Amino acid sequence: MTLAQSTRKDTVWHATDMKWRHAKLLTAGIDTGTTTTQAVVVADKDLVAYNSVWNRDDDLNHAPQVLDKALRGMNIASNDVSYIVGTGYGGANIPLVQRTVSEIICHARGANHIIGPSLKTVLTMGGRECVAVSCEATGAVSEFLANACRPAECRENLCNACGAAQGMGIEAVADELGVRIDDVGAMSLGVEESELAERLTLPHDGREMINDDMLEEIAEEILAHGGVSPLSGALGVVCSVLAKSQAAGLLRNGWSKSEILAAYCATLAHQAALLVKRLGVNETFIVTGGVAKNIGVVKRLEQELGIRAVVVEPDPQITAALGAALYAYDSIQNPPGPR
Repeated sequence: MTLAQSTRKDTVWHATDMKWRHAKLLTAGIDTGTTTTQAVVVADKDLVAYNSVWNRDDDLNHAPQVLDKALRGMNIASNDVSYIVGTGYGGANIPLVQRTVSEIICHARGANHIIGPSLKTVLTMGGRECVAVSCEATGAVSEFLANACRPAECRENLCNACGAAQGMGIEAVADELGVRIDDVGAMSLGVEESELAERLTLPHDGREMINDDMLEEIAEEILAHGGVSPLSGALGVVCSVLAKSQAAGLLRNGWSKSEILAAYCATLAHQAALLVKRLGVNETFIVTGGVAKNIGVVKRLEQELGIRAVVVEPDPQITAALGAALYAYDSIQNPPGPR
């Protein structure tokens, strides 16, 4: 087990007041992603509990246990929950859900519930995806764009070297450097930007010194499809396979861990900013998903866009599960018609 994996923290939260006991309906949403699973419980649409758990050994079947732990703190059982909606990478495989809803739609709905009708743009950065979403005042999705880079061929990673490996890439680089995942953002900000810029202007061979036949072959495939070679910059893409190899090369070439993390966080922020700019930058803007907890990415993203992201409370990682729980409430009030 790596340092980053051994220091992962699960989070469980319960409302301190007991007003929810007078609620007419308890509903739940479960977001099963590539790296984490979140279960959220709402009472008449008010958030009363959630549990956020790191997935172990790619096990996507622990969703019932994640929900049970959230309910246990409320002293109720899962059969007291009237309706459960699933979402996310493994949402369709959760046995106890009555319905599944798109993760993008759930992120927008959950974010709108937290921020209100002024919310215009949601950027969700999770374990594998990066999606910019335009929202209506009701929280409905009006438009969205997924992934910031041109797709390219990559035999090594499901993200297709397209910039989708967000949290997975950060974790891979942290593992390579032996850094706690919670420390990545702060460490990345401990580098003078002028010093980092000087590093990045060095000739290619002075930056990386990577000699890897597989990476060279993949780079040729990416170039053939109109992409940019991942070996042309310090950390040219955020693909977790390529970035990990590049991070190792930079470390061997004398870069400090903070400099490598700064370069990686800056790359993530830049590609996400390109995506938001294509969609259109609006003043009321938030970042959701696990990467939203990385201050190094968020601050650089804010600098590129020229706006401040609204802070999502209590946790930016639960917005999709919250949205799913709200859709569960809607499903009782207005049951979906026959398919």
